[in-house]
Amino acid sequence: MTSLLTDHIFAADPSAHVFNGRVYVYVSYDEPYTNSYDTMSCYHALSSDNLVDWVDHGRILHLDQVDWALSHMWAIDANDWQGKYYLVFCAIDKATSTFKTGIANSDRPEGPFTNLGTIEGVEWGQDPSLFIDGGQPYLVWGARGSILIGELNQDLMSIKVETIRNLSDQVGGYEGPFLHKYQGRYYLTYPALDNEVWPQRMCHAVADTPLGPYEDLGVFIGVYPGNSGTIHGSVFEFKDKWYAFYHSAWVSGSQACRSLMLDEIQYSPAGRILEVVPSESQKGRAIPTDINVEVHLDAAVSNRAGGRHFEAVVNLDHEHESGCTGAGYLSGMIQQEYGFSAMLQVGVPREYEVWLRYRSVEPHVARVVAGRHLFYDGNQNQSYDQYINRGTEFASTDGEWVEILIGAKHFEFGDHLIRFSNSHNLPAGSRGIEVDRFRLIPR
Repeated sequence: MTSLLTDHIFAADPSAHVFNGRVYVYVSYDEPYTNSYDTMSCYHALSSDNLVDWVDHGRILHLDQVDWALSHMWAIDANDWQGKYYLVFCAIDKATSTFKTGIANSDRPEGPFTNLGTIEGVEWGQDPSLFIDGGQPYLVWGARGSILIGELNQDLMSIKVETIRNLSDQVGGYEGPFLHKYQGRYYLTYPALDNEVWPQRMCHAVADTPLGPYEDLGVFIGVYPGNSGTIHGSVFEFKDKWYAFYHSAWVSGSQACRSLMLDEIQYSPAGRILEVVPSESQKGRAIPTDINVEVHLDAAVSNRAGGRHFEAVVNLDHEHESGCTGAGYLSGMIQQEYGFSAMLQVGVPREYEVWLRYRSVEPHVARVVAGRHLFYDGNQNQSYDQYINRGTEFASTDGEWVEILIGAKHFEFGDHLIRFSNSHNLPAGSRGIEVDRFRLIPR
């Protein structure tokens, strides 16, 4: 049964992995209604522990954070390696005006990620995928009409050039490759054209070793209503079932404003992936169709995901000993205007409930502003002119984390900054308020 995962943002090229019992899918971001792949400039991560309730963790890497990149932040992948999470991505290089493969890392699977540079030895590195097998990392990527694969060195910063294999004589694609392992064999999935006729079909091939040679097994997702032209995706196992992620144009009708799709897949006794027929009527195998997607904006790292910190103190907490939900929490907001902002990216206009998770040992007066909209007293909406010298009294929580509803707002498509700021200077010795995150629930 086909499930439409994203109808709140436009996202494409989904790359899925399971970390610590939770599915993480890494996606490129289609700028709403630009109708151009050239404008793609950032990535998102989404996660779920049941394939029904999803969290959009927001922006995890942006073009502005990649010093070598000019434009075209296209397809990505991520994987865990030696205690960290690594993101491989592609962009047009400033120096050469060609695609390069970049690498970034994070302490957490949901990011945000820090740019480390480009992978040495990869020429024209489009749509990279990071595959780990038996302690050996591999990179597979598209390059000028071919799919290439090779072994990475242990630091992931360079490829063993002597191991690179060109698979163009074995498979028909040239972009969007992804590797997974099923019953001891290596499956390469990739989009390709049939007789050079668009749209793309999702194909697969199998080998006994990651480097091949590969046996072409043909198409497993053909042409379907709502196809966006491209059909990049990934295959993963979760709770003893296998699934395929890909994208479509079902929500927007635009080739460059894509939405994520999810289907269960099955293998034949001979090892082929049985045909998947995406259906707008959502008839077929039992995949949940009642998808819920919340947006979580982590205060501690909001400055690395499109927002800013205004004199707030970052308290990182990787083990969540403090009770925070993400990377940590913000404190030190004891002077007027001290606080932070977080970025909400919206593809499809909708109304969200805005929740704030915080703790305080004493009442605290602060403001939450989204654009020109002031949330006041939990549920009263005041004008921007009433911003000055006004605020909401956040009750004492006796030092325990609580989550409160700030209010609801209709957000148009585009980027929105939600700001939390202290309203008054606090007396010396005041601890002030500590903030974990914003949580946005679509209505």
